[in-house]
Amino acid sequence: MFRENRFDVLRLAAAWLVLLNHCYPLSGSGGVDVVTRLLRLDTSGGLGVGIFFAISGYLVTISAERSASTWDFARRRMLRIYPALATVCVLSVLVLGPLATKLPVRDYFASAATWAYLKSAGGFGVAYHLPGVFEGNPSPAVNGSLWSLPYELRCYVALALVAALPVSLRVKTLAAVAFLAFALATRPLVPPASPGEKFLGLDYYATKLGLVFAVGASLAAWRQSITATAWHALGSVALLLLAVAWTLPFGAWPLVLYALCLPVATLWVAQRALWLPRIPERMGDLSYGVYLYAFPVQQLLAQHRVPELGMGAYLAASTAITVALAAFSWHVVEKRALRFKYAAPPPAGPNPS
Repeated sequence: MFRENRFDVLRLAAAWLVLLNHCYPLSGSGGVDVVTRLLRLDTSGGLGVGIFFAISGYLVTISAERSASTWDFARRRMLRIYPALATVCVLSVLVLGPLATKLPVRDYFASAATWAYLKSAGGFGVAYHLPGVFEGNPSPAVNGSLWSLPYELRCYVALALVAALPVSLRVKTLAAVAFLAFALATRPLVPPASPGEKFLGLDYYATKLGLVFAVGASLAAWRQSITATAWHALGSVALLLLAVAWTLPFGAWPLVLYALCLPVATLWVAQRALWLPRIPERMGDLSYGVYLYAFPVQQLLAQHRVPELGMGAYLAASTAITVALAAFSWHVVEKRALRFKYAAPPPAGPNPS
């Protein structure tokens, strides 16, 4: 798993960016973080989610190529996603809810809405509220970070369907990139249009994140033909075009450039920037756990008025507690589930997780 690449450290950084992005709205302080102010084209959380989708598109496509069948691919995805997701959902209902609700505990457990929250464990539909929980917070959502998970799972389904078509995967992924780039370039801008408004059958996030995922998938399909020199050229051009997009007025084409170039730059850094620190093997892959636990931790701290100590204290406490829970998620849940991921030892190459 821990080979000569930096996928794991980039995923962990991406998960922390999502945590950072949520600090200001969840604390009720107003304003935005410094990364969001600098980015212009996206928020820090949006950047983090984009990095996730870029890496996922690349590694999950490799996993699909190496899977013995569609069912084998689906089984690997389920073992990676669902054990940790089900755990955080059950803990939210059985532990967090009773601790944070303003209702009598008996009324909390008697509410149908309490048990309806468990539908989030299915991944494709997300419930955001538990009865009486966080009602006094700036946002009453229990785990707002889960909004992106259905889009991720739909990308997996789309990849499995595309992979089953009798055409070269290289051609199919490039066709997906072209279609999604066209859809993003021609759809109504958000804002003023609503993100949920559909164009060519896709809402804004399905189009944008789908394009990022598709670029990652295409780079995976073509990886055997991309030399080290070509990677450096692609990465350099991607960074240049990102800088161009950053200087342009808000519009569809800067957004398309951003969605096309972010995954290229991300994957270039992941595979070639070996100056980045490595995560020690004993630490494990904490990125998914940070993604799953950060929002509820931040909400609980906000309920106990920790943001009143200052944004630095709130961010530090949120990070420390979330990382501890992510370590629990990895070592107790995720790592054990992944033992069943391969019927045989995985082939060499980047971790297709």
